[in-house]
Amino acid sequence: MAGRKKLSELDKAKSKASRLYWKHQNTLTSEFKEEHQSKELHFFESDKRMGRPPLKLSLIQSRALSEYSDALDEFRRIELKEGIEPISDKEIIDFKRSDRAGRKAKDEVLHIRKYIRRTQKQISDIEAQDDSEFNAVSEGPGRPGMGKLEKVEYYKNRIKDAEAEIKKLLVGKAEHEIVYYELFELKNDRRAMIVEQKKHDVGSSEYDRLEKNIGLLDEQIAPVQAKYDKALELAGVKMVRQAPSARVGARPSIEAGSWIGEQGSVGKKEMMRSEQSEIDRLKIEMREMKAILAVQTKLIEALTAKQ
Repeated sequence: MAGRKKLSELDKAKSKASRLYWKHQNTLTSEFKEEHQSKELHFFESDKRMGRPPLKLSLIQSRALSEYSDALDEFRRIELKEGIEPISDKEIIDFKRSDRAGRKAKDEVLHIRKYIRRTQKQISDIEAQDDSEFNAVSEGPGRPGMGKLEKVEYYKNRIKDAEAEIKKLLVGKAEHEIVYYELFELKNDRRAMIVEQKKHDVGSSEYDRLEKNIGLLDEQIAPVQAKYDKALELAGVKMVRQAPSARVGARPSIEAGSWIGEQGSVGKKEMMRSEQSEIDRLKIEMREMKAILAVQTKLIEALTAKQ
């Protein structure tokens, strides 16, 4: 019979216990702590604190440990019920060490670069704020708030630390891997510009400005793409990784190698229509969101007036 072999109740419990163990271990890593700290900073520095604040890190770790403990107890219960000789905790833990369910482990370099982009966005937001919005005097328990310049410097230092970590990770990497990260960043920037461009009307000054910047990025991407293809060829490696495609079929002359396939004239027309329909869909969604926000604002005002 086709398909995956059905797991027994014991194997399911063993798999669950192992995955929850590694889930708890992940909460203890410095990477997880940094992500959590970033979420807390983002929430508490936001002008509109929508939703609930992030849970305390200690609570997340405690819950993860409790989930693993409960799953382990459940496995032992089934083990006892079936009269099987008990296995060691280590054997349970190692069961999913290299075969965990869910997504593949993230690339550390790409993950840190994503963190850098997010931090750069935070710096831009801070620099755009008025100096009067920053108060270095503590208004309650805890350490005093940082001034504008101090906060910018704080985030810049975090970027420096992250870049130093990337340099360590790149030591010993093959040439094609190093070039891949460079190409990935350029393609990611291009994709972000495409997304931003779709928010503006065709022919507007902002649309044309972004179109020019996308063209400049295309000029940067072409030699890096060629360099990557050459490095793969010299290493005798087939194309195994692809940088994110900003817009399938866009500017095919720039996309070298196997990043995208060649498109005929019919394919180009179909893509142009597809892109235009996507822009129209986004505009409709934005109008609908604005209408919903307007209704919510009126409701809030009415409730406030009653109070």
